[in-house]
Amino acid sequence: MEPLVKKSMDRTGIGMVVAGLVLAAIGIYGIMLLPSEVVAFLVGLVEIAVVIVGLGLIVIGAVMAKD
Repeated sequence: MEPLVKKSMDRTGIGMVVAGLVLAAIGIYGIMLLPSEVVAFLVGLVEIAVVIVGLGLIVIGAVMAKD
């Protein structure tokens, strides 16, 4: 009978967890190093989301107005 989880998958999963922790640590270091740029980036993301929602509402409104 085969084990449910293979050894190679365990190694892959552990590797992914380690890579994720390293990337998270680098990201946290970057956030601490450049807080003003991070805030500007987040504000930009919110503005892009607002534009996308607005365009979606325009398209939905135009489709509903046709009927």
